[in-house]
Amino acid sequence: MVTLSFNKNKKMTKEYEIKGMSCGNCVSKVKDALLKIEGVETAKVQLQFPQAIIKTDRDLPLAVLNDALNKAGHYKIQEAEGVTEAPSQKSGSGCCC
Repeated sequence: MVTLSFNKNKKMTKEYEIKGMSCGNCVSKVKDALLKIEGVETAKVQLQFPQAIIKTDRDLPLAVLNDALNKAGHYKIQEAEGVTEAPSQKSGSGCCC
C-alpha cells in the first residue's frame, strides 16, 4: 500500500504541459477536472500552448493530476519543459467534440 503525505502549509504554483486537448471544450474539461482535486486553488488552462498553471496548497503527485485528467477524457499532464510550440491540429486527435 502506498501512503501519500502532504505538507498543508506549502503553497505552490507549477506549470504543466497538457496532451490531448484540441478545442475550447477540452480546455474547459481539463480546467474543471483540475479544480475538483483537493488542494488545487486555481487552474489556468490554455490551448494555444497546451499548458496549465496550477496553484495548490500542497505538493500534489503527478499521478493524482493524471488520474483526474484521465477520468475527464484522454488527457495527460506532465511537468512543463519550456512549452514553445502550438499543437498541430490533426484529424482524429481524440477531441471530445
